[in-house]
Amino acid sequence: MKFKAVILDLDGTTIPNRKDGMPSKRVIDIIHQLRGHVSISVATGRGLNGCKEILKSLGLTSPCIVNGGTRIVDPITEKIIWEKELDKSQVEKIMEVAREYHYPVLFGDELEGEHPKSKIIKNRERIIYIEPVTKEDTEIILERLSKIPDVTAHKVISWTPHRFDIHITHSEATKRHSLEILLEILKVQKSEVVAIGDSNNDLPLFELAGYKIAMENGSEELKNKADMVAPSVAEDGVAIALEKLFIEKE
Repeated sequence: MKFKAVILDLDGTTIPNRKDGMPSKRVIDIIHQLRGHVSISVATGRGLNGCKEILKSLGLTSPCIVNGGTRIVDPITEKIIWEKELDKSQVEKIMEVAREYHYPVLFGDELEGEHPKSKIIKNRERIIYIEPVTKEDTEIILERLSKIPDVTAHKVISWTPHRFDIHITHSEATKRHSLEILLEILKVQKSEVVAIGDSNNDLPLFELAGYKIAMENGSEELKNKADMVAPSVAEDGVAIALEKLFIEKE
């Protein structure tokens, strides 16, 4: 096979965009079929606690990117292979912005939000989430966060209808940077990588992939950069794309 690695986004791509989303039988079957022939990893904004049942159902054994690019983990042992954190000064500046709004703020793998005023800031945080945010406030918050040195913030479609979530990480803890590290670990070249995603936060994956697949339910910007547009997640688009790319060509 020409390609040696597949990098999958989860929400809106491999699984429905909801908290309890799980891959369909067809998606599970094709990924199990490809194991041993191609390395398959995920790159997700979810923490490991929020996706380990999904990874288990897919039977993944290759390292995976979690927490929006702040960590690479072994899906079997759950061992941290690589991570990049925000320092205390960066967290304090982020919280200065967050305190002016009244949205839930989550830290790392926390499952429940707390008001920013009650948060005890630790020396390090991997990722901070502000969610769910209105479209108008999202743009304002992103603009303000962009002024903090070495901090990256991006919006993703929220599980709450008509809202966005803001994911905030160190500028070197993005899907792009962590994918660069992952490719070194896998000893795979950019030209040998297939990336599949649905939203603009998957654009960094596309920049490091030899073949790019966007979901029909994805953003127009992502679809415009894709080599293939797969059917929607509701139509098992990941499975259909992988079947076309790896099975039908055999």
